[in-house]
Amino acid sequence: MQAETLLIEGNRLFLSVEVGGEPVQALVDSGAEVTVFDTATARQLRLGSGTEVEARGTGATATRAELVQKVSVTALGRDLLIPTAAIIDLSDVGARLLNAPLPMILGRELFDAGRVLVDIEGGRIEWLASDAVPEGVMLDLTAAHGIETIEVSFGTAGTQMADFDLGNGSGLLISSTLASELSLTPVATELGGGIGGAVARPVVIVPELTIAGRTFRNVRAQVSADARVPANIGVDLLREFTIVTDFPGRRVWLRPR
Repeated sequence: MQAETLLIEGNRLFLSVEVGGEPVQALVDSGAEVTVFDTATARQLRLGSGTEVEARGTGATATRAELVQKVSVTALGRDLLIPTAAIIDLSDVGARLLNAPLPMILGRELFDAGRVLVDIEGGRIEWLASDAVPEGVMLDLTAAHGIETIEVSFGTAGTQMADFDLGNGSGLLISSTLASELSLTPVATELGGGIGGAVARPVVIVPELTIAGRTFRNVRAQVSADARVPANIGVDLLREFTIVTDFPGRRVWLRPR
């Protein structure tokens, strides 16, 4: 199986891929329902035109997207056929989150194609054989609104579902309902949000969070008023594990580093 370098910029993961034989630096995002190309990149790659729709990301407002069909992407030495990709102006997202252009977001289609080992601290990503026996704690994946979720524990609030989101570089997100259940009081306000523009969110301190048997204490979290599941676990926490994903088999393994 082919291993490649995973470029880490802060808490963002990038992978070099090819689209139509052209190299593109892509943000890896297991929480993206579809792969997204920036409008300028799409023009350079001659992806053509498609159907215009309204798209809703994690930002403040909806935005316009153009849907194109059957885009071929080569990632980790394997050809992936993206059934439907979105073309969106990502210049605002790149400027706010990366202070740089964002040519492409490689979504869950990468993970849907087979088992993937992701070692964030080691800067490594590769395919694994379907019969490999991964180390670590196995967690079931449950689909929710197009994103895969895992069970985590929030102390007195017990077991909750959380998005498994390698595209979230902003830290822990929790719903306003969970924040109320934990009786958390905001300690600050921060800007967050991806596609759709910046949004101000309250910041709270979560006393206890357990993921795959590992407990984190006093975790800083943003509270999302429009969260569709109780929590979102991103790179800031997932980098503490070596990860094996098996989206087709509906499982993920997390081994504490």
